[in-house]
Amino acid sequence: ELERVLRQLREEEMERTLTLLAARFRKMLEVQTRIYEGTKRLDRVPEADRDHDEEIEAARLSREESLLVREADRALVLLREEGSSMAFPETVSLMRDDMQQVTERLSEVKLGTFTQELEEDIIAALEETIAALDKAIKDLEKKKTPPGQAPPAGQPGDPPLVDKIAELKMIRALQMRINRRTQRYGKIIEGEQAETPELLDALAKLAERQQRVLQATSDLSQGRND
Repeated sequence: ELERVLRQLREEEMERTLTLLAARFRKMLEVQTRIYEGTKRLDRVPEADRDHDEEIEAARLSREESLLVREADRALVLLREEGSSMAFPETVSLMRDDMQQVTERLSEVKLGTFTQELEEDIIAALEETIAALDKAIKDLEKKKTPPGQAPPAGQPGDPPLVDKIAELKMIRALQMRINRRTQRYGKIIEGEQAETPELLDALAKLAERQQRVLQATSDLSQGRND
């Protein structure tokens, strides 16, 4: 009876957490898409023709992006307190890093391809995260223990927020975004290696990101979230 009650409480807690996260990320996606459209609109104004109005609008977009950074921080706190997922927190953490970069670039009125591709990656990450959360909610509904019924034999009493298949899919999505970004940087580089400070910094950040994905994969394989 105690096992049944504890499992039911855990399922209710998971459902609340998943629903809250899905709603938060949907709102973030709506705001990020709006910022992306605003960035493209401003970038259509030739640099030579930009005046104070464009600077004010870029600063406004930067402030909006900084609010998304805070929302990502709140989601990270929730995921880390929950503690059963490895890939979700890493996805949100890397997404948050991209949001911070966009915030800084918009504040400097850097509106070109580099900034827009960062925004596109954030949108893709948000869409993938929402899809994974929606699937987790549906899976939880199917697996819920009916009221008054004991959990099936051998079923764990404290299930994770998302299953390992979902975790692996999130890691795969992270790696695919790293691959795409590597290809984009490769097209920018002239010759055998990067030379501009901006591109060198971007490559350093990308290498750090690859290391973090490696660590998340290692942690998952070793069951450190179990």
